[in-house]
Amino acid sequence: MRVFPLAAALSALVAASAKQIVITVGDPDTPDNGTTVFKPAEVQADIGDVVFFNFTQGNHSAIQSTFASPCIPAHDTNITINGFNSGFRPAGNGTAITNLPVTISTNDTIWFYDAATCAIGGVGGININDSSTETLAGFQRNAIRLNGTATSTSASSSATGTSASHTSSGTSPSKTATNNTSSAEQVVVRAVSMVVPLALGALLL
Repeated sequence: MRVFPLAAALSALVAASAKQIVITVGDPDTPDNGTTVFKPAEVQADIGDVVFFNFTQGNHSAIQSTFASPCIPAHDTNITINGFNSGFRPAGNGTAITNLPVTISTNDTIWFYDAATCAIGGVGGININDSSTETLAGFQRNAIRLNGTATSTSASSSATGTSASHTSSGTSPSKTATNNTSSAEQVVVRAVSMVVPLALGALLL
């Protein structure tokens, strides 16, 4: 009977220890540099903490992505990731402020971007591993290099796969026709070999 009060107490303790971390989302400091859209662009959060994307200015978004494809929603490149996506949040000049709460459920790095400024570096990360080669600076460079598009590696792989598929289907009918012709020739030869002895027998009679 004491299990439920204990569980409730533990839940309350976890909730009380969880932090609320705010990332302000607004127009960049300079029009051609999107690295200041998210302030701060990098935060650390424990499991259970809630990161609030606070949209205060302009028309921006916060969308989860992956390091390899900075400006593409994570679910589009990896269906196992059910990432967050705020959609565009028009805040005007602070007249229509909204927020997107994201509860952290993993210690892995969570990458995100703003669809309006990703191509000029409007990206950020949660729990970036400082000892990893996947850094915030590298993520920003990826976004700018790809100019808001998918990875060049993915495009190349798709093209190669399509080409191979066409080649395979193109050669398959040719092999079938060859096999059918060979079978027909065998039937004719067998029929002739049976008719010739019968004709010779009739002449002898």
